[in-house]
Amino acid sequence: MENKQQLPKREEKLWSEIKSYQVATNNARILGVLDELIINEKTGKIVDIAIRIESDRNIHVKGAKRNGDLLLVPFAKVEKVGEFIIVTE
Repeated sequence: MENKQQLPKREEKLWSEIKSYQVATNNARILGVLDELIINEKTGKIVDIAIRIESDRNIHVKGAKRNGDLLLVPFAKVEKVGEFIIVTE
């Protein structure tokens, strides 16, 4: 019998894998689709995630800023990246 070791599941995700993921709150409210990551040029850290929302929707998330059809949510609010991106409401 051949004993194959299971490789641990990768925790990192490529941008191409997560761009266009749906973003929802921890209360299961769909916000929109991940559009961009805002990165601090000096530190290289992700500051905000930009979520593309429908322009006629009135969405509020504490600490987020609206910029046209984008909702900028602080990266610190991201709880989980799986099949969806979950942010704290």
